[in-house]
Amino acid sequence: MTKKNLIIVIILLAIIDLVAAGWYMSRRIEAGGKSTSLFDERDSTDVIAEADTTINAAEADVFDDVRHTTYYYIANSPSIAGDQTSYYTSIKHVKLRWPKKINGDEQLSTLNKELIKTAFGNTQTELKAARYTYLNKPNFNKPIGDEYKTLSTAPTIYPIYGNVSQVLVYPYMTSLRLLVMKIDKVEYNGTANNTSSTYVHYDRQKSRILSRTDILTTDTEKENKLLKVINKKIDDLNKGRGDGRQLQHALNVPAEICCSKKGVLFMFKHGTISSDPIEVLVDYDKLEDFFTEDFKQLVKHNDGYYMYPDDVKPEPINTKSATSTPKPSTTVKQAKSQSTGTYVKPTQTKKKRYNGARHKSGRRGHAVRRQRSHHLR
Repeated sequence: MTKKNLIIVIILLAIIDLVAAGWYMSRRIEAGGKSTSLFDERDSTDVIAEADTTINAAEADVFDDVRHTTYYYIANSPSIAGDQTSYYTSIKHVKLRWPKKINGDEQLSTLNKELIKTAFGNTQTELKAARYTYLNKPNFNKPIGDEYKTLSTAPTIYPIYGNVSQVLVYPYMTSLRLLVMKIDKVEYNGTANNTSSTYVHYDRQKSRILSRTDILTTDTEKENKLLKVINKKIDDLNKGRGDGRQLQHALNVPAEICCSKKGVLFMFKHGTISSDPIEVLVDYDKLEDFFTEDFKQLVKHNDGYYMYPDDVKPEPINTKSATSTPKPSTTVKQAKSQSTGTYVKPTQTKKKRYNGARHKSGRRGHAVRRQRSHHLR
């Protein structure tokens, strides 16, 4: 063999080695979940073994008792001189049924972090600190700077001037593989009630958060087909609704979704397909083509669905007419000055601070009707 031919052979072997190395790395990347699903590399025996392990290893989830914490705030002076009904007020409620142990695991830092971020919008790592960071900042309907105080009892809520903000966190559904936590935010802003719900999905076996992209594919073509499936369900729903209650076709697949017992709820906001917030349920079997491979396997080998009772409710908001005779001014504790950074801690409450039934106040014209999300199947 000539020297030239030897060099050519060496070069060809080097090229073959590089191609082989590239192929090997691509398989490692795929197995790591960065490309095609890891489930594609398994045979049926592996999948069945995983399902059996999940069933045998499942343990009941444990949650704290419902905790209700409330802070009350009031402006130092009325907005209109001499008018005792024109004090800006702020009430903040937090109601929590927080997870303690999920599938036998007490180390829930990933789940806690996601719930804190979604519920309170801050970056605290501990629940207590996150809750009080949220509660320590009043929501007034008009900026009043540092000119406010804390109260030990609930102030009277008057239209325009009263604000009531509430955050509720509680379990919605569990199964062998999936825990779904629900976060409700309710705000009375002086004229109307605004409500929104967000869901956190947690893989109980792998102890990880499932984002929307972990559940539904991001393929544009498939998303367009999914929109047609949703609109087909809307057409079916409209057959049983009156002419004045027809739902409009969706223009986009909503960003907010919730995995339920029988399928996925697509959460449409106020004014999207109806004047009210609407939840449209599409069965799991009709969504299989739109799931990621990992979530498709999760649903296929999931079981033991349980819907938690909806026992965490927002506090009623009972406003009073501005023509009502105001009560004598309540003794207050001096709240923090933003410059000093010190607080006198308000009383933590577990009981309702309002008088009157929730629905009666609405009939008397003293409260704005709460916008409810309609769950449509």
